[in-house]
Amino acid sequence: MKKEKLIKIITIFTILSALITFISAFFSFLLPLYLSFKLKDDISKSEIVETIGGADGPTAIYISGQSSLYLVTIIFLLLTILGIIYLVINKHKKSYM
Repeated sequence: MKKEKLIKIITIFTILSALITFISAFFSFLLPLYLSFKLKDDISKSEIVETIGGADGPTAIYISGQSSLYLVTIIFLLLTILGIIYLVINKHKKSYM
């Protein structure tokens, strides 16, 4: 009974981490790729530098950065793969018993 509960928890955790992996990969890789293809715009050709202020106060130069969603994607991908491997091995052990 205790092992069945553990398997249900691991199954739910694996499904949730697979969903998080898909959403993270979509926003990190697929969405920018689709938008650059759809808008026919190459991000590397952008030449805009924005300066705010300067005339009547301190100058502020804003540089946009990229969030580290790649790390989140990789971590949850590994957790998903480990969960799937555990569930497959456990299923094969059950079928032999």
